[in-house]
Amino acid sequence: MEVDPCEELTDDDIRTAIQDASGPRSTLFVPEVPFDVLIRRQIARLLDPCVQCARFVYDELIKMSHSCMVNELQRFPVLREQMDDVTGNFLHDGLQSSETMIGHVVEMEVIR
Repeated sequence: MEVDPCEELTDDDIRTAIQDASGPRSTLFVPEVPFDVLIRRQIARLLDPCVQCARFVYDELIKMSHSCMVNELQRFPVLREQMDDVTGNFLHDGLQSSETMIGHVVEMEVIR
């Protein structure tokens, strides 16, 4: 909700894109190419919020993993620490691959 799709897009940008696509003559139908160019620019702006969302999910999963530890593990601090490390590493690896995938998806949409 915080990302405004038209934040950096003005009426002049749209008008200029349509004029650039149609040339000096006016056309009956609005060409599709200028909208593709404008949309690609807006899609590229989504990369940072998407990566931020993935990091929020990672942080929440880390919190959940800490709260799911059973009381019996308090008697075995080394085991609990090892479980924290394994869980944290697993989630961190997932975060890295998620960030890479998000970057690739946004890049594909921008290049397409």
